[in-house]
Amino acid sequence: MTRQVARYFMLALTVALVAGCTQQRALPANAPADREAARSEAAVTDIHYQVGPCHGMCPVYRVDIHEDGSTRFTGEQFTAVDGERVRANEPQRFALVMERLSSWQPAMGTTVDTPDCGPRATDLSHYTVTWTNRDGRKATLKHDSGCHSEDARRLTEQLRSLPQALGIEAWIER
Repeated sequence: MTRQVARYFMLALTVALVAGCTQQRALPANAPADREAARSEAAVTDIHYQVGPCHGMCPVYRVDIHEDGSTRFTGEQFTAVDGERVRANEPQRFALVMERLSSWQPAMGTTVDTPDCGPRATDLSHYTVTWTNRDGRKATLKHDSGCHSEDARRLTEQLRSLPQALGIEAWIER
């Protein structure tokens, strides 16, 4: 009797595995459209970042970058340019910023602080980066440039390189 139960069990297991494989084969035919729809909803359309004050004369400013490349800068304190300036960049500039920050972008709908801060200097600028997708969902990263872990230093370098990548460094540097 146990051999017969074992055969039925093996037969049921085989049928379940075959059915699972068949189901997986049927998915890819619909998957590209589904993936494209998901990408479209998840696609980031805007990146906003702001640089906060430090205990000194660090520049304080905000930058909005749109997927068409347009860049809006607002100098608030200790920048070469006070107030708002707009630069018509090409979409490749937006793609470049996305690429540079992609490994630090949190999941949509979340806010995270500097991962793995390590030892920290308390008198340096803070950055807030916000990614917004097509359906209006946001992902926010708050970064303290005083964090000295290896990852945090790399993130600080990437953030400090953005003005040059966007062609707005002359608006910041005094």
